[in-house]
Amino acid sequence: MTQEADVVLANNAAFNARDVDAMLELYAEDAVVVDRRQMGLGQFDGHAELRPYYASIFGAVEVLREDITILAERDGVVVSHCDTWARLAGDPTGGGITTPYGLIAHVRDGRIARLEVFDDGRTALAESGLA
Repeated sequence: MTQEADVVLANNAAFNARDVDAMLELYAEDAVVVDRRQMGLGQFDGHAELRPYYASIFGAVEVLREDITILAERDGVVVSHCDTWARLAGDPTGGGITTPYGLIAHVRDGRIARLEVFDDGRTALAESGLA
């Protein structure tokens, strides 16, 4: 496993801990997150936009777990498939929901410079050019 994959896995651990500060330490100051899913959340530029983006995700759920599988990695690009299970805040049933998605992380100098979110890992892998 590459150092770049280690950064992505550290980001996953911080996400699971719901620790925005730890996540932002893994992102370049000018990092960009782009949600390319059909019902995507948009684009977020730099720490000033990433902090409220992740805080809003964490604030909307009572419990959260992201399982990640690295699919490919090369030349600073890491592609993964994720399944996130969450129980929404105030959900009286407690059943939770699972959301699959894929990620392409561009890691430079030990930090995430760009993160793109796709419908699933297969789509992310095809878009990455690493397939």
